[in-house]
Amino acid sequence: MTNETRIPLLERDQVPPELGALYDALLQQRGVVPNMFKTVGNVPTLALAFAGLLKALLSDGALPGWYKELIATRMSVLCGSEYATAGHATSAKQKGASEAQIAAAKWDFESGPFSDPEKLGLRCADRLHRSGSELD
Repeated sequence: MTNETRIPLLERDQVPPELGALYDALLQQRGVVPNMFKTVGNVPTLALAFAGLLKALLSDGALPGWYKELIATRMSVLCGSEYATAGHATSAKQKGASEAQIAAAKWDFESGPFSDPEKLGLRCADRLHRSGSELD
């Protein structure tokens, strides 16, 4: 297996100015530009639209951003993606999740430092992973 990507991962100096601003914002917020943005950066309009979607999905709203990131961390663990797990766990911490919450979301959230409603969301992630038809 190779570490080479089929689609080029574009660095900051390889993207147009409108995408450069997105790269700068990601660097400031996360300390890194995630590879998924370096990939979709090959189609700048797609990268900008995707960034807008993710901001709406993972920012504070009806649910706090740290909790959304913990659910994404849980799903990443269940899907076996170490890369996504690390990225979402880092984002969860940056948004206010504790180390104990992050560890519990990865392994044993039922005995972790969560309220009953918070555990429910993590249970839903498990059910969704098993089968989307289990959720109503």
